[in-house]
Amino acid sequence: MLPFAPAIAVRALGPDDMDAACALLNHSATNTPYSRSMAPEEVIRQLLDDSPPTLLPVRWQRRSCLGAWRAGELIGLADVAVGLDSDSLALPDYQALGLLRALLLPDAQPLADEAAAGLLDAVERFWRTGRVGHVKAFHSSTGYPAWQAGLGMLPGDRSDHVRLLTGRNYRFLDRYYCLYRVVNGTLFEESQPQTALTLVFRGSQADRHYQVFFRRTELIAEARLVHHVAESGGGMQAIAHLVAWEVEPRWRNQDIGRWLLRRILNDATQRGMDQVVVFLQMQQAAAMNLLNQHGFVEHAYRGYTLEKALQE
Repeated sequence: MLPFAPAIAVRALGPDDMDAACALLNHSATNTPYSRSMAPEEVIRQLLDDSPPTLLPVRWQRRSCLGAWRAGELIGLADVAVGLDSDSLALPDYQALGLLRALLLPDAQPLADEAAAGLLDAVERFWRTGRVGHVKAFHSSTGYPAWQAGLGMLPGDRSDHVRLLTGRNYRFLDRYYCLYRVVNGTLFEESQPQTALTLVFRGSQADRHYQVFFRRTELIAEARLVHHVAESGGGMQAIAHLVAWEVEPRWRNQDIGRWLLRRILNDATQRGMDQVVVFLQMQQAAAMNLLNQHGFVEHAYRGYTLEKALQE
């Protein structure tokens, strides 16, 4: 006779569940690059706050953290929301999106499949009550969780996630490469391409914004460097996450991007960062080539973002 397998129950998590959620998140962090463990107080802020910390701005309408329980043990969770992401905030009449921010599943099959089925069914019911027609999963514009320095980070070795989501009609929206550079103390020469350019700093040391102006009036390039602490090799590392790095199209091929990148790398060196990490879309070949010239190498995994249209 086969042993009895307890059923999986899915419900919204509350404050009393945060110790279990903390253990689950921290277990996931040990297997995810550029992640870190958290104390229960921070888990409460990340999962239960109406406006949790995000890398990019989001206008929340509804949020929930759904947990999958089996025999009294939290084995999976889905962090979901309804709202407007940073790509649609400027469109006041834009229909609210369903946002899948995180999906944590058990390591073993078939338990992962069973937990995913329960969670994703509950997630879609949550979205439908919010009259959602379109869903984004693991995208930075949806307020991807701040405990990971990722841009749509769903590491490529999480094949279960990809298989389960695509099996439910999610399709790939984008693919990202993750490149990093170990900071070794070397400073680059910063040759300003034109005398009419001015570099302005905004934000804070932990979240620094760079703006390049032509003749002090025309904004022609921007970048953003966020300080993130991550666990690596059994210790903590200071990570400089290059979140944005963009030159206006008509100003490209004039070494402005190179000059801005070198300033950013020199700043990371002088601030004592251990690594600089950047995520690139697969079509950004010119940016990847320039990063390679400055010592960046590619991680052996990919990041993915997905989307889905919900049927009535």
